Amino acid sequence: NFLLYDFFTTDGYVNEDVFAYSNRAGNERGMVLYHNKFAATRGWVRMSVGYKDKANGQIVQRSLRDGLSITNDGNRYLIFRDLATGLEYLRNSGELCERGMYVELDAYKYHVFVDFREVVDNEWQHYAHLAEYLNGRGVPSIDEALRELFLQPVHRAFTALVNADTFRGIRVGEVTPEAVET
Repeated sequence: NFLLYDFFTTDGYVNEDVFAYSNRAGNERGMVLYHNKFAATRGWVRMSVGYKDKANGQIVQRSLRDGLSITNDGNRYLIFRDLATGLEYLRNSGELCERGMYVELDAYKYHVFVDFREVVDNEWQHYAHLAEYLNGRGVPSIDEALRELFLQPVHRAFTALVNADTFRGIRVGEVTPEAVET
């Protein structure tokens, strides 16, 4: 299940300085990207390079969907960890299948994506909201980021209530307890 991919830049050409490949065995999946040049690049991994199919002798290409065994469903999300940074990422499975994976790489940098797991979004679209909020950024823990995102209104209210300015105002009589409640 090893696949080598073309890396298409945002300008639409293949960047031959980026090595991108995936492999999987059973439920274990991994993907490696390495930029072998003193420059920054960004682009998409979607289709493998052509290779000769042993069964029929034809040149074939396979998609990232096939390589990582991703379900093409806009209500599913793929969570994975980058061993290079320790950060977790969240991507929509349907978008990964249709558009591929967007990646940015600086000079001689790499990503090693492992620990892939697919989750189904719930009726409140928690993962969709988190994916929109993160906008492609990695976080130490997707589960923790999900909790923090939905506790933000409580944190904001608490921060507005419990801060130095509020306490100073109460101390000098400018802010009354009744005003804080409203």
